[in-house]
Amino acid sequence: MTKIASILAAAAAFLSGAPALADNVSPDRVRALVERGEILPLEEILKRSEANAGGRIIEIELEAKGASYVYEIKVLRPDGRYRELKIDARTGALLGRD
Repeated sequence: MTKIASILAAAAAFLSGAPALADNVSPDRVRALVERGEILPLEEILKRSEANAGGRIIEIELEAKGASYVYEIKVLRPDGRYRELKIDARTGALLGRD
């Protein structure tokens, strides 16, 4: 399985068992935003951020930040430390890494 397929499979498994993408944005709201083209679907975000992940994705949230939305992706790195990626949900641009 390719690296992107592994990430997508992990994300799908995570999303199917949790009320995910819902820190303060409901799943119905997420679906509506994606359908209207206001944010990119999670699959597209994961494809674009694969190079930045550098580990196993363990948590994904979508948060409203003022008038915009940010995907926060928590990654467990091979060295056991965590990294959080902040991705602009509309453009897919990397906003920061912690």
